Amino acid sequence: MLNLTTETSTTKKEHDGNDESETHDSDLRLIQQFERRRVRLGKRLAYLLRYGAEKEGCKVDEGWVKLNDLMKVAILAEHSKDEVLGDIKTSCSYRKTYRYQWEERPDGIYVRAAYGRKFERNPYHEQSQIRRLLDLTLEYICQNVNIFDFEGFPDEFLINEIIHRIKRQNKLTSKILITLLTDTIEHLDLDGIYLTEAGIRAVYKKCPYLKVLCLKNCGYVLNDHYLEQIIRKCNMLEAIDLSYCRHLTDRTISNIIKYLPNIIQLILSGVKNFSGDAIIQLVSKCLHLKQLDIYDNDNCTNDVLNILITLGKTRSQEKAITIVHKHLQHPSVAPQNPWAVVMSKADGLSRV
Repeated sequence: MLNLTTETSTTKKEHDGNDESETHDSDLRLIQQFERRRVRLGKRLAYLLRYGAEKEGCKVDEGWVKLNDLMKVAILAEHSKDEVLGDIKTSCSYRKTYRYQWEERPDGIYVRAAYGRKFERNPYHEQSQIRRLLDLTLEYICQNVNIFDFEGFPDEFLINEIIHRIKRQNKLTSKILITLLTDTIEHLDLDGIYLTEAGIRAVYKKCPYLKVLCLKNCGYVLNDHYLEQIIRKCNMLEAIDLSYCRHLTDRTISNIIKYLPNIIQLILSGVKNFSGDAIIQLVSKCLHLKQLDIYDNDNCTNDVLNILITLGKTRSQEKAITIVHKHLQHPSVAPQNPWAVVMSKADGLSRV
């Protein structure tokens, strides 16, 4: 009898344990499903509010899109309006800055991406399924780019549109880039493109009048030597993004000070080789520099940050500088500069 009771008790415990395990597995699956749904919505919103809203038929005004119009886009069909608005209100980057903005107007709620907007036009004529001639032409050029000669091509907008489209298709190689580059280009975004030595040389040889250049995540080939060539030959540059170009050192900072004294914007996030002393020299000597992103540079110690604050305070209002670092903050973040977490002005600057 005792043995039977013991077996019955053991069996009950096993059943209870199995039930708990099944409940845990079920909860885990629900959590995973929710997370996948959240990630899926995040990617769709990023696409729509940075690139695709107009292409998908929404009216876009300075990035703003009416939420009711956005909800009509097919890729959001599985999501409710409250779910979409909730993600827009709460979604933050790893820097704890909001990815999206929203506002209520008399005719409804409008939303937009806080940064990174580069909308693609609707390929169809309004309220029709007839492709625009420009879109068809650009599509053909992108598919057959190697048969064209772009040397001296005067329309920078079209060149950049072709580069953008090929890049979005993950087909922009250094070879194709060399074909497209011309001396009429003043703005060049090469974010995420793996540049070869030939591609880097083409940038400074074929685009001497560049004013804005993004080299974010451009591969290990981009070092101090090659960047010096770009800086020396493209000495009209006003804004450079060197995020995650991890092989750069203080030599690059010295070259920027020497060859680009009128630099206005410099993004150095993800580059941890720059010393605190080099950053101090940069801020003290490049007096036209208005935006500096050194968000995750651990070489900027408390002493370095305090010196940067002091340098910011000495500047006039016309030459005020925005410094971005994870340990700096200011009560009013510049709205035109969504990645900023500190604004260095003549007064009121504090450190946490």
